[in-house]
Amino acid sequence: RSADLLADPNVEAVIVATNDAAHGANGLEVLRARKHLFLEKPMAQTIAECDAMIEAWRGSGVVFMVGLELRYCSLVQEMRAILDRGDIGAVKLAYAMDNVSVGGQYYYHDRRRLKEYIVSLVLEKGTHTLDLMNWFIGGQPTRVYAEGGLDVFGGDAPNDKRCRDCEIRATCPYFVASEGFVMDYGQVLKAKPDLCVYARECDVDDNTTVTVRYDNGCKMNYMECHFTPDYSREFTLIGDKGRMYGFYNNEQDFRIEVTFRHSDKKDLYYPPKRPGGHGGGDPMIQDAFLRRVQAGTPSCPGVVGARNAAAIAIASAQAVAAGRVVDIPPCPPAPDEI
Repeated sequence: RSADLLADPNVEAVIVATNDAAHGANGLEVLRARKHLFLEKPMAQTIAECDAMIEAWRGSGVVFMVGLELRYCSLVQEMRAILDRGDIGAVKLAYAMDNVSVGGQYYYHDRRRLKEYIVSLVLEKGTHTLDLMNWFIGGQPTRVYAEGGLDVFGGDAPNDKRCRDCEIRATCPYFVASEGFVMDYGQVLKAKPDLCVYARECDVDDNTTVTVRYDNGCKMNYMECHFTPDYSREFTLIGDKGRMYGFYNNEQDFRIEVTFRHSDKKDLYYPPKRPGGHGGGDPMIQDAFLRRVQAGTPSCPGVVGARNAAAIAIASAQAVAAGRVVDIPPCPPAPDEI
């Protein structure tokens, strides 16, 4: 039981990697027990839960981090250094694209195809990229508008139809084996749900475009598509002195291009490959958490960014449903160093 675990004086730190819907309640429970917390993303499925965790952290004396490891990968760190040097000036406009070629295989064979379970794939998947854009831009998101669609997946298939019994299993591009499914990082799943991606109950959008306004005046557009042929992330930030483009994929073919106003100059960067998933971000964020716990200094690095990433995703789902702009409430005050 979690109560027994949290009452154990020998337990100093807790990793919460439960289903997304439980992150808010589980995270609050850990923080109120004054245990160091590493919480998997997304931070929570409601803005209120995110803010409650920040309030619970204040005065707790613990380390609180959210699993948004891409901040630690070599591409992102180089992009951040370029921004900090002022190479492109103050960021005024930005856009990012999540190309998700594996969307059908990963998300539409199980409960994650249901809004009632994950809210949206922008929250489930896009939180990483939204966090990075927030970090690059530097301001607080204040309002969101979004459009979404379920344009490839879903359909008329029975909700209980499975790949293993399907009459077109030999030719369907979204067929998955219920045993031995290989993830993009090489992890082999012992059991993989194989419900049909064209089932009637599918209601999670497979493509979304989100527009965000920040309190520093910057505007950002985020797009996510789960039927692209490629699996990558692309970032573009336009400042008053120049433009920076960053390319990310799991193979770590990282590339940064910086161009400048009133000049033909172009700076090219090829950040190094690092061992570990997410461009080396996985082992680095784990190490960062452990070092902070060992140091014993209360901190919540990246938590404000995690909250704001979740807030954008949550507000975008509301905007899609309502067809209107949705305001984001201010984040409770907290340090956001990394």
